[in-house]
Amino acid sequence: MKLLWVTAKRLGSDLASTTQLAVANSLAKRGWDVTFVAPKNDGDVSELVKNSGHLFVGVDRSRKPGLGWFTFGRSLRKSLPKIISVDTYDVALIEWQAVAGSHATINRAGIPWLIVDRSPPVFHSLIGKLQWLEYRRAYKIAKNRGAAGSLPKSEALAHWNATNGRAVEPVTIMEAGVEVKRFTTANFSSTPTIIHHGQLDEEREIERLVSIGEILSAKEFEFIMKVAGRGNRLTALQKAATFHDWLEVVGPVPSDEIPAFLATGHVALFPLPDSEVWRLSSPLKVREWAAAGLPMVLSDITPHRAVGQRDWATLVRHDAPFDEWADAIMNLFESDLSILGATARKDAENEFDWDKTSEALHYKLIELMKK
Repeated sequence: MKLLWVTAKRLGSDLASTTQLAVANSLAKRGWDVTFVAPKNDGDVSELVKNSGHLFVGVDRSRKPGLGWFTFGRSLRKSLPKIISVDTYDVALIEWQAVAGSHATINRAGIPWLIVDRSPPVFHSLIGKLQWLEYRRAYKIAKNRGAAGSLPKSEALAHWNATNGRAVEPVTIMEAGVEVKRFTTANFSSTPTIIHHGQLDEEREIERLVSIGEILSAKEFEFIMKVAGRGNRLTALQKAATFHDWLEVVGPVPSDEIPAFLATGHVALFPLPDSEVWRLSSPLKVREWAAAGLPMVLSDITPHRAVGQRDWATLVRHDAPFDEWADAIMNLFESDLSILGATARKDAENEFDWDKTSEALHYKLIELMKK
């Protein structure tokens, strides 16, 4: 069984590319041979990709803001016919960023395909407006030009697209998962450490982390806050770290080094705002942190509530004063973190592993292959 997966993520270097690799690993256990078509990295592909066992074909995608969608689509139109001419594929997964450049070739080859939607655009800039145009265009193409269905990341996202007339039926939900075996559990040694990793963007109001840390410091709570990732507020966070000896901003961490980074923490923190785009999201970070055995303090918004009532997850009103966030963190540190962390890890193994969250996709692909 052969699957072609066209993604806009730079595998092994983009933070979110762990999803594609982990899902492919789970599908491979079920007998699928996966070929990725993805943007080239600046250098060679990472060890994580090399060791995955999946095939990888690199195409061009400019890093210049506003040019990525154009160069990616042009490269796909040029490269995909050659890729398909040397091998046969039973089904294809086409992420929405790749639909415009892929659908014609995939349709001519008679390969059934699903439009994959792991996230709508999140930025409100001019670049963001261009991305929204591409997002709507991708769904229009998928709906009118032969997609065999859609693969959104959450029920909320599927419902939102349906209410906006973009539903591509049938819909198969693939919630965020985690490759649990990649993660080692936190050991809770040394100075109490608050940890965060992900996109460090203004749209996530990521500098709230610093504001919460300032309150903790004012309360004379001894701690370190470690922040990892890339984004449009990375420089601002690095500047803030020069004024606070408790703040460490390490910048981007390669995907294969994230588990070791998380294992240095005691408690994870994610004060995500309650905007529409985040209500549509799936709690990937929460599930990764659970796999690392990290208790956590989270904003009380839809995707975080979706993990259910958990002793290891403290929810705080998203617009609560920073004092309330600080108090929640201090209260959590007074708990037995080892017991909470062990429970989080067990829940991740039993409920959040990609082998479980990708099961519906596997059966959908089998169904399409047999048509």
